[in-house]
Amino acid sequence: MKSPQSTFAALKQNISNHMSLSFESEGFSPLVGKIFAYLLFAPRPVSLQEMADELGVTKAAISVQVRTLEKHMMCQKIPVSNDRRDYYYISDDISMTSMQSSIQKMKRIQQQVEHTLHIFDHLEQVGEQEQDSHDACKRRFIEMQAMYEIFLNRLEGLEEEWIQKRAQIFPQSE
Repeated sequence: MKSPQSTFAALKQNISNHMSLSFESEGFSPLVGKIFAYLLFAPRPVSLQEMADELGVTKAAISVQVRTLEKHMMCQKIPVSNDRRDYYYISDDISMTSMQSSIQKMKRIQQQVEHTLHIFDHLEQVGEQEQDSHDACKRRFIEMQAMYEIFLNRLEGLEEEWIQKRAQIFPQSE
């Protein structure tokens, strides 16, 4: 007899629990993680109602949370011409989408840091009482700028490397 930990159902439950906690730690609803896990296992696009039935929540709750996944490019909506319902799925290359999203997020933060440093450089006057605060904050922003520059330089070429690696893993899908 198999142990409960070695069944496919146990694996699905474990991944769902993990995704729920993981998404929650990132500030999302735990339901977002459960929906994502459900879509990871879905062999075809699924409707809001199918997700609601499977996860034991309302269709409205699924609708709200699946939009969060869509907004963060973690799933896609696909309309079916002869059906009024929308269907959702995770693209075959969610890894590339996730990587691109993370890189774009870092670039946006880097731009904001650079903009803030530009403002620091063009301040007209800093009072004597504010000088220590000014210097500490500016130093921290300079450090952030350097850190994001290192991050983004290290990530350069990663997309091409992933494309090559994926082609090695799944040569028939290219």
